[in-house]
Amino acid sequence: MLAAVDDEAIRVQAILKDLIRTPSPSGAEGTAGDAGSMVGKVHAAASLHGTAVTSQAVGPTSENVIEVLDGVGPRAFVIEAHTDAVPPGDRQGWLDGDPYSATEGWVEYLGGDRVVVEVGSRRFEMSIRPRMAKIWERYRSDRRRRILYGRGSFDNKGCVASALLAMSALARACKQLDIRLGGTVVAAYTVDEEESASGIKRFACAPDSWLATHGFLSGPSDGEGMLTEVSGVALDGSYGWVPVVGHRGAVQLAVTTRGRAAHAATPELGVNAVTAMARIIVALADGAKDVADRVGKELDPSLLGPMSMAVGSTIAGGGVRSVQMEGAPTVDRAGINAIPDWCEATIDIRFPQGSGYPSDTRERKDGVVAAVREYIDGHVDSRGWSYEIRELLWVPPVAMAPSFERAAALPLVQQERRRASQVLGFEPELETAPGGTDATFMIHEARIPTIVELGPAGGLSHDVHEFVEVDSVIAGGKILGLLAIDRLGLAQ
Repeated sequence: MLAAVDDEAIRVQAILKDLIRTPSPSGAEGTAGDAGSMVGKVHAAASLHGTAVTSQAVGPTSENVIEVLDGVGPRAFVIEAHTDAVPPGDRQGWLDGDPYSATEGWVEYLGGDRVVVEVGSRRFEMSIRPRMAKIWERYRSDRRRRILYGRGSFDNKGCVASALLAMSALARACKQLDIRLGGTVVAAYTVDEEESASGIKRFACAPDSWLATHGFLSGPSDGEGMLTEVSGVALDGSYGWVPVVGHRGAVQLAVTTRGRAAHAATPELGVNAVTAMARIIVALADGAKDVADRVGKELDPSLLGPMSMAVGSTIAGGGVRSVQMEGAPTVDRAGINAIPDWCEATIDIRFPQGSGYPSDTRERKDGVVAAVREYIDGHVDSRGWSYEIRELLWVPPVAMAPSFERAAALPLVQQERRRASQVLGFEPELETAPGGTDATFMIHEARIPTIVELGPAGGLSHDVHEFVEVDSVIAGGKILGLLAIDRLGLAQ
Protein backbone atom coordinates (compact mmCIF):
# COMPACT_ATOMS: atom_id res chain seq x y z
CA MET A 1 0.00 0.00 0.00
CA LEU A 2 2.83 2.41 0.84
CA ALA A 3 4.58 1.63 -2.44
CA ALA A 4 1.35 2.27 -4.33
CA VAL A 5 1.04 5.71 -2.72
CA ASP A 6 4.56 6.61 -3.81
CA ASP A 7 3.85 5.41 -7.35
CA GLU A 8 0.64 7.49 -7.51
CA ALA A 9 2.03 10.66 -5.90
CA ILE A 10 2.83 12.60 -9.07
CA ARG A 11 -0.50 11.75 -10.68
CA VAL A 12 -2.43 12.83 -7.59
CA GLN A 13 -0.55 16.13 -7.44
CA ALA A 14 -1.74 16.82 -10.99
CA ILE A 15 -5.30 15.94 -9.94
CA LEU A 16 -5.03 18.26 -6.93
CA LYS A 17 -3.92 21.14 -9.14
CA ASP A 18 -6.89 20.54 -11.39
CA LEU A 19 -9.28 20.49 -8.42
CA ILE A 20 -7.87 23.77 -7.06
CA ARG A 21 -8.36 25.35 -10.47
CA THR A 22 -12.02 24.32 -10.40
CA PRO A 23 -14.30 26.62 -8.36
CA SER A 24 -16.70 24.66 -6.18
CA PRO A 25 -18.97 26.99 -4.21
CA SER A 26 -21.39 25.37 -1.79
CA GLY A 27 -24.46 24.13 -3.62
CA ALA A 28 -22.79 24.38 -7.03
CA GLU A 29 -20.03 21.78 -6.76
CA GLY A 30 -21.42 20.08 -9.87
CA THR A 31 -22.60 16.64 -10.86
CA ALA A 32 -20.90 13.46 -11.96
CA GLY A 33 -22.20 14.04 -15.48
CA ASP A 34 -20.53 17.46 -15.71
CA ALA A 35 -16.92 16.55 -16.48
CA GLY A 36 -15.71 20.11 -15.95
CA SER A 37 -17.08 20.46 -12.42
CA MET A 38 -15.44 19.59 -9.13
CA VAL A 39 -17.78 16.64 -8.63
CA GLY A 40 -17.29 15.45 -12.20
CA LYS A 41 -13.51 15.49 -11.78
CA VAL A 42 -13.59 13.68 -8.44
CA HIS A 43 -15.93 11.06 -9.90
CA ALA A 44 -13.63 10.57 -12.90
CA ALA A 45 -10.53 10.26 -10.73
CA ALA A 46 -12.14 7.75 -8.39
CA SER A 47 -13.42 5.70 -11.32
CA LEU A 48 -9.83 4.83 -12.27
CA HIS A 49 -9.18 2.97 -9.01
CA GLY A 50 -11.08 -0.22 -9.70
CA THR A 51 -13.47 0.52 -6.85
CA ALA A 52 -17.25 0.96 -7.03
CA VAL A 53 -18.06 4.63 -7.60
CA THR A 54 -21.48 6.24 -7.56
CA SER A 55 -23.02 9.68 -7.13
CA GLN A 56 -25.82 10.80 -4.83
CA ALA A 57 -28.00 13.80 -5.67
CA VAL A 58 -28.08 16.49 -2.98
CA GLY A 59 -29.27 19.49 -4.99
CA PRO A 60 -29.88 20.43 -8.63
CA THR A 61 -26.22 21.35 -9.09
CA SER A 62 -24.50 19.32 -6.39
CA GLU A 63 -23.89 15.62 -5.85
CA ASN A 64 -21.95 13.54 -3.37
CA VAL A 65 -19.44 11.10 -4.82
CA ILE A 66 -19.21 7.81 -2.95
CA GLU A 67 -16.37 5.36 -3.55
CA VAL A 68 -16.44 1.85 -2.08
CA LEU A 69 -13.72 -0.76 -1.70
CA ASP A 70 -15.63 -3.90 -0.77
CA GLY A 71 -14.32 -6.20 1.91
CA VAL A 72 -15.59 -9.20 3.81
CA GLY A 73 -17.91 -8.85 6.78
CA PRO A 74 -20.05 -6.09 8.30
CA ARG A 75 -17.34 -3.71 9.46
CA ALA A 76 -16.76 -0.41 7.68
CA PHE A 77 -14.33 2.49 7.78
CA VAL A 78 -15.59 5.83 6.45
CA ILE A 79 -13.26 8.48 5.01
CA GLU A 80 -15.24 11.70 4.55
CA ALA A 81 -14.00 14.86 2.81
CA HIS A 82 -16.07 17.80 1.62
CA THR A 83 -15.61 19.13 -1.91
CA ASP A 84 -16.95 22.69 -1.56
CA ALA A 85 -14.93 25.79 -0.77
CA VAL A 86 -15.79 29.31 0.34
CA PRO A 87 -15.79 32.15 -2.23
CA PRO A 88 -12.43 33.77 -2.94
CA GLY A 89 -13.33 37.23 -1.68
CA ASP A 90 -11.50 40.17 -3.24
CA ARG A 91 -9.64 38.63 -6.18
CA GLN A 92 -7.11 41.45 -6.22
CA GLY A 93 -5.71 40.19 -2.95
CA TRP A 94 -4.49 36.99 -4.61
CA LEU A 95 -1.39 36.45 -6.72
CA ASP A 96 -2.04 38.13 -10.10
CA GLY A 97 -5.70 38.45 -9.13
CA ASP A 98 -6.25 34.71 -9.61
CA PRO A 99 -7.50 32.77 -6.56
CA TYR A 100 -7.62 29.50 -8.53
CA SER A 101 -4.12 29.42 -10.01
CA ALA A 102 -2.89 26.27 -8.19
CA THR A 103 0.59 27.79 -8.35
CA GLU A 104 3.49 25.80 -6.94
CA GLY A 105 5.48 27.56 -4.25
CA TRP A 106 6.97 27.40 -0.78
CA VAL A 107 6.00 28.25 2.74
CA GLU A 108 8.68 29.25 5.21
CA TYR A 109 8.08 29.43 8.95
CA LEU A 110 9.41 32.63 10.53
CA GLY A 111 8.49 31.93 14.13
CA GLY A 112 5.94 33.70 16.27
CA ASP A 113 2.95 32.28 14.34
CA ARG A 114 4.20 33.93 11.13
CA VAL A 115 5.00 32.40 7.73
CA VAL A 116 6.10 33.66 4.34
CA VAL A 117 4.19 32.27 1.37
CA GLU A 118 6.36 32.37 -1.79
CA VAL A 119 4.54 32.00 -5.11
CA GLY A 120 5.84 33.18 -8.45
CA SER A 121 8.09 36.15 -7.73
CA ARG A 122 5.98 37.33 -4.80
CA ARG A 123 6.34 36.89 -1.04
CA PHE A 124 3.40 37.29 1.32
CA GLU A 125 4.00 37.35 5.06
CA MET A 126 0.96 36.09 6.99
CA SER A 127 -0.13 34.83 10.41
CA ILE A 128 -1.16 31.20 10.86
CA ARG A 129 -3.10 29.45 13.60
CA PRO A 130 -1.08 28.97 16.80
CA ARG A 131 -1.88 25.24 16.67
CA MET A 132 -0.12 24.95 13.30
CA ALA A 133 2.75 27.08 14.56
CA LYS A 134 3.15 24.58 17.40
CA ILE A 135 3.68 21.81 14.84
CA TRP A 136 6.43 23.84 13.18
CA GLU A 137 8.07 24.58 16.52
CA ARG A 138 7.80 21.17 18.14
CA TYR A 139 8.18 18.62 15.37
CA ARG A 140 9.90 20.15 12.35
CA SER A 141 13.62 20.72 11.91
CA ASP A 142 13.21 22.22 8.44
CA ARG A 143 11.56 25.60 7.95
CA ARG A 144 10.48 25.37 4.29
CA ARG A 145 7.84 23.16 2.70
CA ARG A 146 6.48 22.75 -0.83
CA ILE A 147 2.96 24.08 -1.33
CA LEU A 148 0.14 24.46 -3.81
CA TYR A 149 -1.57 27.83 -3.64
CA GLY A 150 -5.19 28.79 -4.22
CA ARG A 151 -8.69 28.95 -2.83
CA GLY A 152 -9.77 25.58 -1.50
CA SER A 153 -6.27 24.08 -1.58
CA PHE A 154 -6.19 23.59 2.21
CA ASP A 155 -9.93 23.61 2.88
CA ASN A 156 -10.60 21.12 1.49
CA LYS A 157 -9.13 19.87 -1.77
CA GLY A 158 -5.90 18.63 -0.27
CA CYS A 159 -8.05 16.33 1.87
CA VAL A 160 -9.96 15.12 -1.18
CA ALA A 161 -6.65 14.31 -2.89
CA SER A 162 -5.40 12.39 0.18
CA ALA A 163 -8.61 10.34 0.24
CA LEU A 164 -8.37 9.59 -3.49
CA LEU A 165 -4.75 8.56 -3.03
CA ALA A 166 -5.54 6.25 -0.12
CA MET A 167 -8.39 4.55 -1.99
CA SER A 168 -6.31 4.08 -5.11
CA ALA A 169 -3.41 2.60 -3.15
CA LEU A 170 -5.60 0.26 -1.09
CA ALA A 171 -7.40 -1.04 -4.16
CA ARG A 172 -4.16 -1.56 -6.04
CA ALA A 173 -2.44 -3.36 -3.14
CA CYS A 174 -5.42 -5.67 -2.56
CA LYS A 175 -5.55 -6.56 -6.24
CA GLN A 176 -1.81 -7.21 -6.53
CA LEU A 177 -1.82 -9.46 -3.47
CA ASP A 178 -5.20 -11.02 -4.28
CA ILE A 179 -6.51 -10.30 -0.79
CA ARG A 180 -9.54 -8.53 0.66
CA LEU A 181 -9.90 -6.36 3.71
CA GLY A 182 -12.00 -7.58 6.62
CA GLY A 183 -14.61 -4.90 5.99
CA THR A 184 -15.60 -2.14 3.60
CA VAL A 185 -13.82 1.18 3.05
CA VAL A 186 -16.22 3.97 2.07
CA ALA A 187 -14.84 7.29 0.83
CA ALA A 188 -17.51 10.00 0.78
CA TYR A 189 -16.69 13.18 -1.12
CA THR A 190 -19.55 15.34 0.14
CA VAL A 191 -20.93 18.75 -0.80
CA ASP A 192 -22.11 21.85 1.06
CA GLU A 193 -20.06 21.56 4.25
CA GLU A 194 -19.35 25.28 4.35
CA GLU A 195 -23.02 26.29 4.49
CA SER A 196 -25.81 23.85 5.33
CA ALA A 197 -24.06 20.47 5.64
CA SER A 198 -26.67 18.97 3.32
CA GLY A 199 -24.09 16.63 1.76
CA ILE A 200 -23.07 14.82 4.94
CA LYS A 201 -26.71 14.62 6.03
CA ARG A 202 -27.74 12.93 2.76
CA PHE A 203 -24.81 10.55 3.03
CA ALA A 204 -24.93 9.65 6.71
CA CYS A 205 -27.90 10.91 8.71
CA ALA A 206 -31.39 10.55 7.23
CA PRO A 207 -33.29 7.22 7.17
CA ASP A 208 -32.80 7.26 3.40
CA SER A 209 -29.13 8.26 3.62
CA TRP A 210 -26.57 6.26 1.69
CA LEU A 211 -25.13 4.64 4.81
CA ALA A 212 -28.58 3.73 6.14
CA THR A 213 -29.87 2.21 2.90
CA HIS A 214 -26.69 0.14 2.57
CA GLY A 215 -27.08 -1.27 6.07
CA PHE A 216 -24.13 0.38 7.77
CA LEU A 217 -26.17 2.17 10.46
CA SER A 218 -28.13 -0.83 11.69
CA GLY A 219 -25.34 -2.79 13.36
CA PRO A 220 -24.66 -3.28 17.08
CA SER A 221 -24.06 -0.34 19.43
CA ASP A 222 -22.25 0.15 22.72
CA GLY A 223 -23.72 1.42 25.97
CA GLU A 224 -23.59 5.01 24.76
CA GLY A 225 -25.43 4.23 21.52
CA MET A 226 -22.33 4.46 19.30
CA LEU A 227 -21.93 1.92 16.50
CA THR A 228 -19.27 -0.69 17.15
CA GLU A 229 -18.65 -2.03 13.64
CA VAL A 230 -18.33 1.32 11.84
CA SER A 231 -15.77 4.08 12.45
CA GLY A 232 -14.54 7.03 10.46
CA VAL A 233 -12.57 10.21 9.99
CA ALA A 234 -13.80 13.64 8.93
CA LEU A 235 -11.11 15.15 6.72
CA ASP A 236 -10.63 18.90 6.81
CA GLY A 237 -7.65 21.19 6.34
CA SER A 238 -5.82 20.68 9.62
CA TYR A 239 -2.46 20.39 11.37
CA GLY A 240 -0.68 17.70 9.39
CA TRP A 241 -2.50 14.51 10.46
CA VAL A 242 -2.76 15.47 14.11
CA PRO A 243 -5.93 13.82 15.48
CA VAL A 244 -8.48 16.46 16.46
CA VAL A 245 -10.82 14.99 19.06
CA GLY A 246 -13.39 17.73 19.51
CA HIS A 247 -14.71 21.14 18.58
CA ARG A 248 -17.08 23.60 20.17
CA GLY A 249 -20.72 23.92 19.25
CA ALA A 250 -22.03 26.95 17.40
CA VAL A 251 -25.17 29.00 17.48
CA GLN A 252 -25.60 31.75 14.89
CA LEU A 253 -28.09 34.50 15.67
CA ALA A 254 -29.64 37.33 13.69
CA VAL A 255 -30.45 40.45 15.66
CA THR A 256 -32.98 42.80 14.05
CA THR A 257 -33.69 46.30 15.31
CA ARG A 258 -36.83 48.19 14.31
CA GLY A 259 -37.28 51.94 14.62
CA ARG A 260 -39.38 54.54 12.83
CA ALA A 261 -38.68 55.94 9.36
CA ALA A 262 -38.44 59.66 8.72
CA HIS A 263 -36.94 62.09 6.24
CA ALA A 264 -33.23 62.51 6.79
CA ALA A 265 -33.76 66.29 6.92
CA THR A 266 -35.89 65.82 10.04
CA PRO A 267 -34.18 63.01 11.93
CA GLU A 268 -35.84 64.01 15.18
CA LEU A 269 -39.12 62.65 13.81
CA GLY A 270 -37.77 59.14 13.38
CA VAL A 271 -36.01 56.44 15.37
CA ASN A 272 -32.81 55.24 13.71
CA ALA A 273 -32.62 51.45 13.66
CA VAL A 274 -28.93 51.49 12.64
CA THR A 275 -28.05 53.63 15.64
CA ALA A 276 -29.99 51.21 17.83
CA MET A 277 -28.04 48.34 16.35
CA ALA A 278 -24.79 50.15 17.06
CA ARG A 279 -25.73 50.30 20.73
CA ILE A 280 -26.33 46.54 20.80
CA ILE A 281 -23.10 45.75 18.95
CA VAL A 282 -20.96 47.91 21.23
CA ALA A 283 -22.66 46.55 24.34
CA LEU A 284 -22.10 42.92 23.32
CA ALA A 285 -18.54 43.56 22.16
CA ASP A 286 -17.70 45.21 25.48
CA GLY A 287 -19.62 42.63 27.49
CA ALA A 288 -18.56 39.37 25.82
CA LYS A 289 -16.84 38.19 28.99
CA ASP A 290 -19.88 39.02 31.10
CA VAL A 291 -22.11 37.05 28.73
CA ALA A 292 -19.74 34.09 28.94
CA ASP A 293 -19.66 34.34 32.75
CA ARG A 294 -23.46 34.10 32.86
CA VAL A 295 -23.34 30.58 31.41
CA GLY A 296 -19.88 29.58 32.55
CA LYS A 297 -21.01 27.35 35.39
CA GLU A 298 -23.04 25.20 33.01
CA LEU A 299 -20.20 24.76 30.48
CA ASP A 300 -16.98 22.75 30.76
CA PRO A 301 -14.12 24.43 28.84
CA SER A 302 -11.41 21.98 29.91
CA LEU A 303 -11.36 20.09 26.60
CA LEU A 304 -12.80 22.42 23.96
CA GLY A 305 -11.94 25.83 25.39
CA PRO A 306 -14.11 28.74 26.57
CA MET A 307 -17.10 30.29 24.87
CA SER A 308 -16.41 32.96 22.26
CA MET A 309 -18.65 35.48 20.55
CA ALA A 310 -18.16 37.37 17.27
CA VAL A 311 -20.61 40.26 16.99
CA GLY A 312 -21.78 41.85 13.77
CA SER A 313 -19.99 39.56 11.34
CA THR A 314 -22.54 40.81 8.79
CA ILE A 315 -24.76 43.85 8.96
CA ALA A 316 -27.39 45.37 6.68
CA GLY A 317 -29.52 48.47 6.96
CA GLY A 318 -29.52 52.12 6.08
CA GLY A 319 -29.00 52.56 2.35
CA VAL A 320 -29.53 48.90 1.47
CA ARG A 321 -32.08 48.84 -1.35
CA SER A 322 -33.50 45.38 -0.75
CA VAL A 323 -32.88 42.25 1.27
CA GLN A 324 -34.08 38.72 0.57
CA MET A 325 -34.89 37.15 3.92
CA GLU A 326 -34.84 33.35 4.03
CA GLY A 327 -38.40 32.12 3.76
CA ALA A 328 -39.80 35.62 3.36
CA PRO A 329 -40.45 38.03 0.49
CA THR A 330 -37.92 40.65 -0.55
CA VAL A 331 -37.89 43.67 1.75
CA ASP A 332 -37.30 47.02 0.03
CA ARG A 333 -35.75 49.84 2.01
CA ALA A 334 -35.38 53.58 1.48
CA GLY A 335 -32.21 55.27 0.26
CA ILE A 336 -29.72 57.46 2.11
CA ASN A 337 -32.12 60.38 2.49
CA ALA A 338 -34.29 58.49 4.96
CA ILE A 339 -33.89 57.48 8.58
CA PRO A 340 -33.69 53.65 8.47
CA ASP A 341 -36.42 51.84 10.36
CA TRP A 342 -34.71 48.45 10.11
CA CYS A 343 -31.26 46.96 10.63
CA GLU A 344 -29.89 43.45 11.05
CA ALA A 345 -26.59 42.03 12.29
CA THR A 346 -25.38 38.54 13.08
CA ILE A 347 -23.72 36.99 16.11
CA ASP A 348 -21.62 33.84 15.95
CA ILE A 349 -21.18 32.10 19.31
CA ARG A 350 -19.00 29.05 19.92
CA PHE A 351 -19.48 27.11 23.15
CA PRO A 352 -18.02 23.97 24.77
CA GLN A 353 -19.96 20.99 26.04
CA GLY A 354 -21.93 21.04 29.26
CA SER A 355 -21.44 18.79 32.27
CA GLY A 356 -24.23 16.49 31.04
CA TYR A 357 -22.93 16.20 27.46
CA PRO A 358 -24.37 15.07 25.14
CA SER A 359 -27.86 14.94 26.63
CA ASP A 360 -27.83 18.57 27.79
CA THR A 361 -26.57 20.09 24.53
CA ARG A 362 -29.80 21.81 23.50
CA GLU A 363 -30.33 23.10 27.04
CA ARG A 364 -26.84 24.62 27.07
CA LYS A 365 -27.45 26.26 23.69
CA ASP A 366 -30.72 27.77 24.93
CA GLY A 367 -28.87 29.09 27.95
CA VAL A 368 -26.31 30.82 25.76
CA VAL A 369 -29.02 32.52 23.70
CA ALA A 370 -30.88 33.57 26.85
CA ALA A 371 -27.68 35.08 28.28
CA VAL A 372 -27.28 37.26 25.17
CA ARG A 373 -30.85 38.47 25.40
CA GLU A 374 -30.58 39.19 29.13
CA TYR A 375 -27.38 41.15 28.63
CA ILE A 376 -28.93 43.34 25.94
CA ASP A 377 -31.99 43.97 28.09
CA GLY A 378 -29.83 44.95 31.04
CA HIS A 379 -27.32 47.17 29.24
CA VAL A 380 -29.09 48.83 26.30
CA ASP A 381 -31.81 51.47 26.58
CA SER A 382 -34.38 50.39 23.98
CA ARG A 383 -37.03 53.05 24.60
CA GLY A 384 -38.64 54.04 21.31
CA TRP A 385 -37.40 51.04 19.35
CA SER A 386 -37.46 47.26 19.56
CA TYR A 387 -35.30 44.31 18.69
CA GLU A 388 -35.72 40.62 18.11
CA ILE A 389 -33.35 37.66 18.04
CA ARG A 390 -33.81 34.59 15.88
CA GLU A 391 -31.63 31.54 15.45
CA LEU A 392 -30.17 31.03 12.00
CA LEU A 393 -28.29 27.81 12.71
CA TRP A 394 -26.95 25.79 15.57
CA VAL A 395 -24.80 22.71 15.80
CA PRO A 396 -23.81 20.92 19.00
CA PRO A 397 -20.29 20.62 20.35
CA VAL A 398 -18.45 17.40 19.61
CA ALA A 399 -16.12 15.54 21.95
CA MET A 400 -14.80 12.03 21.34
CA ALA A 401 -14.22 11.78 25.11
CA PRO A 402 -14.52 14.08 28.14
CA SER A 403 -10.76 14.70 28.32
CA PHE A 404 -7.59 14.42 26.25
CA GLU A 405 -6.46 11.51 28.41
CA ARG A 406 -9.58 9.47 27.72
CA ALA A 407 -9.56 10.41 24.03
CA ALA A 408 -5.94 9.21 23.80
CA ALA A 409 -7.04 5.80 25.07
CA LEU A 410 -9.56 5.25 22.26
CA PRO A 411 -8.36 2.53 19.82
CA LEU A 412 -9.22 4.69 16.79
CA VAL A 413 -7.06 7.54 18.09
CA GLN A 414 -4.24 5.24 19.17
CA GLN A 415 -4.10 3.63 15.73
CA GLU A 416 -4.04 6.97 13.92
CA ARG A 417 -1.23 8.30 16.12
CA ARG A 418 0.79 5.13 15.58
CA ARG A 419 0.41 5.30 11.80
CA ALA A 420 1.16 9.03 11.79
CA SER A 421 4.34 8.30 13.73
CA GLN A 422 5.30 5.64 11.19
CA VAL A 423 4.82 8.00 8.24
CA LEU A 424 5.82 11.38 9.72
CA GLY A 425 8.53 10.34 12.14
CA PHE A 426 6.82 11.72 15.25
CA GLU A 427 3.74 10.83 17.26
CA PRO A 428 1.42 13.86 17.23
CA GLU A 429 -0.33 15.11 20.33
CA LEU A 430 -4.10 15.44 20.35
CA GLU A 431 -5.78 18.72 19.44
CA THR A 432 -9.16 20.38 19.25
CA ALA A 433 -10.44 22.53 16.40
CA PRO A 434 -11.66 26.14 16.55
CA GLY A 435 -14.33 25.59 13.89
CA GLY A 436 -16.82 22.85 13.05
CA THR A 437 -16.56 19.80 10.80
CA ASP A 438 -18.89 17.19 9.34
CA ALA A 439 -18.00 14.95 12.29
CA THR A 440 -20.79 16.78 14.14
CA PHE A 441 -23.32 14.84 12.10
CA MET A 442 -21.35 11.59 11.84
CA ILE A 443 -21.14 11.39 15.63
CA HIS A 444 -24.40 12.91 16.87
CA GLU A 445 -26.79 11.71 14.18
CA ALA A 446 -25.18 8.70 12.46
CA ARG A 447 -23.63 7.57 15.77
CA ILE A 448 -20.32 6.68 14.11
CA PRO A 449 -17.14 6.95 16.24
CA THR A 450 -15.21 9.52 14.23
CA ILE A 451 -11.96 11.44 14.48
CA VAL A 452 -13.40 14.94 14.51
CA GLU A 453 -10.84 16.47 12.17
CA LEU A 454 -7.85 15.08 10.33
CA GLY A 455 -6.02 16.47 7.36
CA PRO A 456 -2.87 17.79 5.72
CA ALA A 457 -0.92 20.80 6.90
CA GLY A 458 -1.37 24.19 5.31
CA GLY A 459 -2.92 27.48 6.21
CA LEU A 460 -5.08 30.52 5.57
CA SER A 461 -8.38 28.78 4.90
CA HIS A 462 -11.12 31.36 4.25
CA ASP A 463 -8.37 33.96 3.72
CA VAL A 464 -6.27 35.11 0.78
CA HIS A 465 -3.08 33.17 -0.01
CA GLU A 466 -4.54 29.84 1.11
CA PHE A 467 -2.09 26.97 0.63
CA VAL A 468 -1.63 23.27 1.33
CA GLU A 469 1.64 21.43 1.86
CA VAL A 470 2.19 18.95 -0.98
CA ASP A 471 4.17 16.36 0.96
CA SER A 472 1.56 16.39 3.71
CA VAL A 473 -1.14 15.51 1.18
CA ILE A 474 0.94 12.52 0.05
CA ALA A 475 1.64 11.46 3.64
CA GLY A 476 -2.09 11.53 4.24
CA GLY A 477 -2.68 8.89 1.58
CA LYS A 478 -0.35 6.59 3.50
CA ILE A 479 -1.80 7.33 6.94
CA LEU A 480 -5.40 6.88 5.81
CA GLY A 481 -4.64 3.64 3.99
CA LEU A 482 -2.76 2.18 6.94
CA LEU A 483 -5.51 3.28 9.32
CA ALA A 484 -8.12 1.54 7.16
CA ILE A 485 -6.11 -1.69 7.38
CA ASP A 486 -5.87 -1.31 11.17
CA ARG A 487 -9.61 -0.72 11.51
CA LEU A 488 -10.70 -3.58 9.26
CA GLY A 489 -7.88 -6.11 9.21
CA LEU A 490 -7.60 -8.70 6.45
CA ALA A 491 -10.22 -11.25 5.50
CA GLN A 492 -9.47 -14.73 6.78
